[in-house]
Amino acid sequence: MKVWKMLRRFVPTYRSFARFTLAMTLGVILALVAGPGFVRFFAALPDAFDSTAQNWFPNRFARSGLLKYDRTHAQAGYTLYTLVSDLSAHLIDMNGREVHKWFVPFDMVVPDLNRDVSSFFGAAVKQIEGGYLYPNGDILLVYEVRAVGFPATPLVKLDKDSHVIWRSETRAHHAVEVVGDKIYSLSGLVRQDRQRSVRRQMERGLPFSGESVTILDANGTPLSSVPIMNAIANTDDMRLVELVQSAIREGQWDDLHSNSIDVLTEQTARFIPGAKSGDVLLSLRTMDLLMVMDMKTEKIVWALRGSWRKQHAAKMLTNGHILLFDNRGDLMTNRGPSRVLEIDPGTAGIVWSYDGTDSDRLDSHENRGGAQRLANGNTLINESNAGRILEVTRNQKVVWEFVDDRQKMIHGKKYTESLGLGATRYDPSYVKFLSTEDNHVATH
Repeated sequence: MKVWKMLRRFVPTYRSFARFTLAMTLGVILALVAGPGFVRFFAALPDAFDSTAQNWFPNRFARSGLLKYDRTHAQAGYTLYTLVSDLSAHLIDMNGREVHKWFVPFDMVVPDLNRDVSSFFGAAVKQIEGGYLYPNGDILLVYEVRAVGFPATPLVKLDKDSHVIWRSETRAHHAVEVVGDKIYSLSGLVRQDRQRSVRRQMERGLPFSGESVTILDANGTPLSSVPIMNAIANTDDMRLVELVQSAIREGQWDDLHSNSIDVLTEQTARFIPGAKSGDVLLSLRTMDLLMVMDMKTEKIVWALRGSWRKQHAAKMLTNGHILLFDNRGDLMTNRGPSRVLEIDPGTAGIVWSYDGTDSDRLDSHENRGGAQRLANGNTLINESNAGRILEVTRNQKVVWEFVDDRQKMIHGKKYTESLGLGATRYDPSYVKFLSTEDNHVATH
């Protein structure tokens, strides 16, 4: 009887090991027979199980917490950021003091992850990228699993006490934006789009890509969805199909990698030829490409490449320019490779930029970073993989600087945990769920 009980305990472990071995074997076979794209894909698989590979980076700062605060020139408010590996969201005041935190265990977000072969039955690294904060303390959080295939997981809304309000069937990734009672999300394919997406992409000789933009209602129910690769396939007056095919020939297995979304308004759409309110500005990291997609015609109406590389967080400004975080485009050897750019969409010309200083470079590697133009004209910069957020003026002066203190020793060196994609400064009047005392601290 004892032997039988021991065997029953062993069977699930054996099954998991067998599935894991099968998945790895198939990966090897695909890598050998399917060309350089799969070779690069398979070579990247170890990162799926190593939380230090893309979520922890060598510490660059002697101190952490609040490093600088110029009360005269900084924009007062509260700053929201997420911690990738910690799976948490944090709201801090201008003094760097945490005033609120959101956290739920990952098995409450994706309870069936241990049965998912693409995540190697739950063994792959879980992470959190960004979120959207409501005035009452509710928050949308974008979780991911760095797994085989698409990293998207169910979009989740929490209340201010971190109770799950709903989990959407839409699998979100990287970024969301809320406009009125609608939620716009970068997502995987909605089920009903899968068949038509595969067919259309094959007709144009494009690789299959499951990246979409989905519009949801306030309760997380999908209303409509547009596959991004389909919109590229539907666009005949641009060389986008050729661009994707070229990326594949160069061995890019991650053909699009959409990483930010911005919904155009009547005010901002008029600066983009052919665009209208409700279209979405997208950033495609793999091809260093910005483009505007019409959610109704399912076509690309505008696209632009410039001097930026591996960019994130592209947002239209009210003056008609585009603000973005350029991860690898700075070529100056005395600076870091990253910079924040304000560009003219008509010419791709750089109107304003910030790339740090000779003694304090800007570097967020390839996979994260963000920027927000504040009400006073300053720019809030999320140097995600340095664990740092800073606010700079138009004339390049740093007036607020904060470094998160989550650090650990790895092989004798100090590492800092990466922040998620989004860091957002909110006016004190916006965060109504906080106490009067907290609002007083934020403005002084």
